[in-house]
Order: sequence, then structure tokens, then C-alpha cells
Amino acid sequence: MKKIIINSFTNDEPGLVSKISGIISAYNGNIIKSKMMEIDNIFSVIIIVNVPSNNKNSLIDKINQIPELNSIIKDIDLIEDNKINYKIYSFSLECIDNEGIIHHFTKYLNNQKINIKEMNTSTLNAPVTGITLFKLDSLLCIPLALDLKDIKNKLNKLSEQFNVSYNISVFKSK
Repeated sequence: MKKIIINSFTNDEPGLVSKISGIISAYNGNIIKSKMMEIDNIFSVIIIVNVPSNNKNSLIDKINQIPELNSIIKDIDLIEDNKINYKIYSFSLECIDNEGIIHHFTKYLNNQKINIKEMNTSTLNAPVTGITLFKLDSLLCIPLALDLKDIKNKLNKLSEQFNVSYNISVFKSK
């Protein structure tokens, strides 16, 4: 068996998931994990698939033949245990939308070797003023060796500097 990752996007239309999963099934592939979403009428999918070695190239060719579907497909070797002990935290922030806000916060996280496990962003208009607000929700993998108080102190400084409201708390799975 080979493990591959398929990362694709196209204009959204009914039946895309059926087409992709049908091809995977036709070549005896098994979907291990997937994330799919529609953003502004663009459908995006990331799928990890196990497929028999002798079917891998045919499956890739068939996926690449779907009209208008832009795909990157690669072999992967997943390392299940990354040897870093960490705790997962929910991290969210809100502010008036301004360019670069994600960069300022993710630069700090990267410098601390904090991994972003998941991130979702959106904008919305404030109810009374109509000002565009930015919202970020994420999951962070914070190494146990880091002091959460130090992290919060730096996040407080960043939030004051960029007029951001944030929250960080231990992630409680649903």
C-alpha cells in the first residue's frame, strides 16, 4: 500500500466529492482523513488515501483528468509520533480588520516553536457601525516545556500593540 495526499480545488458544483471518492474507490483506495470546504464558491479538499502500489499512478492520472480540478498529489510518509510533548489550546482573536494581523501573531508563534494545528479566519461587518471585523479561531500545539504565563504576556503585548482581543484556553474536544 502507498499513502498519498491529494490537495485539490475548483469552482464548487454538486457531485465533486462523489467524483473524487468514486475514483479512489475504483482503484481500491481508502480515504484515511479528509478536510473539505467551500469558500466563496471555490471547493477545496485535502485527502489522505491508502491505495495499492500498483494502482497509485492510475488513480493519480484519473484524478488529474477531472476537468477544471487543480490538484497536487504526493506520496507521503506520515510520522505519527513527532516526539514533542505538547498540549492543545484553543486560540481566538478579534479585531478591526487590518492587513498583516495573522503574520504578526503567527511570527511570534513560530519563534516559540508553537505549531498551528488548525486555523479558520473570517470577516464580518459590525452590527452598528458596519466596520469590517476580523475573526480567527485556531488550535495550537504548545510544547509542555514552554511557560504559558510567558506566552500570555507576549500575547498581551501583541494584542495591545495591534488593538486585538484574544482568548487562549486548554482545548476541550467535543
